[in-house]
Amino acid sequence: MGTFRSADTVLFRANLRHTNVEVREGLGHNFAGVLISDRFSSYDSRFLQDVRQQKCLAHLIRNADEVAAVLQRQPGRGELYGQRVAQVFRDGIRLHREVTTGVCTREEYAQQGEELTLRLDALLNRAPLKSKANERLRLGILKQSVLDRLWRFLKDPDIPPTNNAAERSLRTVVMARKVSQCSKNAVGAQTYMRIKSTVETARLRGQDPIAVLTSLMR
Repeated sequence: MGTFRSADTVLFRANLRHTNVEVREGLGHNFAGVLISDRFSSYDSRFLQDVRQQKCLAHLIRNADEVAAVLQRQPGRGELYGQRVAQVFRDGIRLHREVTTGVCTREEYAQQGEELTLRLDALLNRAPLKSKANERLRLGILKQSVLDRLWRFLKDPDIPPTNNAAERSLRTVVMARKVSQCSKNAVGAQTYMRIKSTVETARLRGQDPIAVLTSLMR
């Protein structure tokens, strides 16, 4: 189960798998936007190498926090690396919020964004770290940095730094499945996803979901 969400459309899909095939089917052949996602391996497929991507900073913060939490229970100060990485991404989300709410200007946004980029570069471009967990974290984020998938929102504030909107949309489906004992077959699941996609898209566009569903049945 997954969801695709743009500024005016929500698409829910009930898939048994989540490979690059399902991702490309959801995006369509003429997708020209920016794909905001977590670091699930499907998004790193060579078939998606030409799709512009922004990795969700909320997921990266969670990854870094989890590594720091594990190392905090071990001797030494290995937790500091994950904490510093997470703080850079938290500052990135805060900066984006400030420019979208008018707290800072586009010029300030660009300047502070450059500072963030340099801070992260200093954390990523260093000798292999002693901690295996920190090194895995570093290499994973470095890969996305090389692919230019970390700071696209700094170049264009219209690009969100997280996929929180899609996560919130998906949460409503997860809750519905829990209270309804799930769909009993594949046809039922697909039907529910189509109805839910129509309803949430209508709401996103400021339309009456009932009116939209009724018009489609005529």
